[in-house]
Amino acid sequence: MTHTLRTSILWFAVALIAVAGLAISGFAFASNHFATPDPFTQAELDNNWEADRYFPTDGVTSVSAFARDDVARLGVDSTETQADTFQRTEGIKTVGDQNFGDAVQVDLYIDEDWQDKAVRAGFWVVGDDGDENTTGSASRDDWFVILEFVNLEPSTSGDSAQGDHEGWRYWDSSIGWTNLDTDFAYGEWVTLGIELDTDAQEYLYYINGDHVASASGGENFIRELFLNSYNYGLDEFPNLSNDSYAAHWHVGEEEEPAPEEPETISDCMQGGWEDYGFRNQGQCIRYVNTGKDSR
Repeated sequence: MTHTLRTSILWFAVALIAVAGLAISGFAFASNHFATPDPFTQAELDNNWEADRYFPTDGVTSVSAFARDDVARLGVDSTETQADTFQRTEGIKTVGDQNFGDAVQVDLYIDEDWQDKAVRAGFWVVGDDGDENTTGSASRDDWFVILEFVNLEPSTSGDSAQGDHEGWRYWDSSIGWTNLDTDFAYGEWVTLGIELDTDAQEYLYYINGDHVASASGGENFIRELFLNSYNYGLDEFPNLSNDSYAAHWHVGEEEEPAPEEPETISDCMQGGWEDYGFRNQGQCIRYVNTGKDSR
């Protein structure tokens, strides 16, 4: 009886550990399975991205900025605002129909220069509905998905879409814009992620790995990516300026691989202990023998 009880308790403990392990590994998987575009070199931007609505009026260039290389700078020139409000959305999209899987992410720099300006900088995606169009290829679905940073207030003149928010907001094609109260700070890089749940037919929005919102739509996979801003040069605001600005995008920094650990005593010999960060050879050998880490 005692043996049976102990055995049951043991198996219960093992089950709890297994469940916990699954939960932890599942969370890690959810936070690391996002695809990213190729690095934003000038060749990449010139050959694999094209204008969406209107090409950025101050150009699209690959620059080194804010401690990163291969940063896509999308510039908005407020002296070249288009009369058609549809074309005041200036940006770029991936060329052609591609398959980016069900989760993508990109980094946006929240520029300190935006604090007193009317600004929009958004990451957009659109999916594939799996139905063939008249040309025989699969067609774009009807659900645009947008996660963007804005600094807006109601304009006193001008025809641009109104807004009154400083921070994040997302687009749901069935209801329109929703403002988020997610924290932000100027002068920082932020990772924006969008994931398609094909079973639930909805999109999930992430900011720095945190799930912040969900929106209707989506069937098969994500087929197009967009980086868009808005030109407010013909609008006037009570407090914000309508001056030129730029949005800076990056594919994200690669995680540094975990340092290797010594596996045998020979790994510690002939100065090898220094490669693992130990203060001396004895510390390294003790780690191999006991697992005790004194670094």
